[in-house]
Amino acid sequence: MACVLCASLEDLTEEDVIPKWLLRAFDVQGPATINSREEAGDPYEVRTLRHFQVTLEDGLCRKCNNELLGGLEQLVQPILEPMAVRCQPTILDVAAQRLLAVWAIKTVYLMELAVRQRYPGARTVEGYQPSRSEIGWLLAQLEQRPAKLVEPPPRSMVWLACFDCMKDRAERRGSMVNYAPSEAPLPTPDGSQVIGQFATLAVGFAAFQVFTVDYVEADVRRAEVWNPGPPAIIADAVRLIWPHRLRAGDAPWPSPAFPNDGFDRLVNWDMALRRGVA
Repeated sequence: MACVLCASLEDLTEEDVIPKWLLRAFDVQGPATINSREEAGDPYEVRTLRHFQVTLEDGLCRKCNNELLGGLEQLVQPILEPMAVRCQPTILDVAAQRLLAVWAIKTVYLMELAVRQRYPGARTVEGYQPSRSEIGWLLAQLEQRPAKLVEPPPRSMVWLACFDCMKDRAERRGSMVNYAPSEAPLPTPDGSQVIGQFATLAVGFAAFQVFTVDYVEADVRRAEVWNPGPPAIIADAVRLIWPHRLRAGDAPWPSPAFPNDGFDRLVNWDMALRRGVA
């Protein structure tokens, strides 16, 4: 085992992918679990949500865990906790949007690594394993910048939505996290593809959608830009928080919420992603 960020072999620690401060806020007793939605080979076939524990064993060295990621968590907690746990209305300035985007990408990276580590081969379709260029970018940013100025890797995109989690809260205490990874191919001039990931991560009421790809490979192969945004029918409910567009301003939250039985509609952008028209 080696640290997934810096590759150190020394002083490795266990990492809760969903941070302890969120677990305490949700009053989760015992190990954190996620409900993971899985796509099969047929794009219209989706397996039901499955429970996975999301602890990364000996996955981070103490410096990366406590100092680098710990500094990010301290900044994110007062913003995200009231949103995720109480659906508290807020106005997110561009700095808060960037912080949440970095947190979402970091969490998706660790989520994938944890599920792969604990449940190898358990999914019909494996999620995306972050590339060394993406991990290296995140590490360099955390080491070289104050946490409040860290930026997501190039070509990354992050959207923010609201998901009505109350049914799950009542029925499955401790399973307040829903996750859905899927492939996100980028066409290249030679007719091939660079494969990235489009992942949906709902933590309580706060739902993030993350696109990430090996940006070095994508640039070398001159891959196209991925889907720029959701269709008009849900555009008011899914807001881009990274990258910041020209003259980007504050973002009010919550947006119109996706109902508890509407997670799949959020995941596939009201079927637009499967039709390939987004």
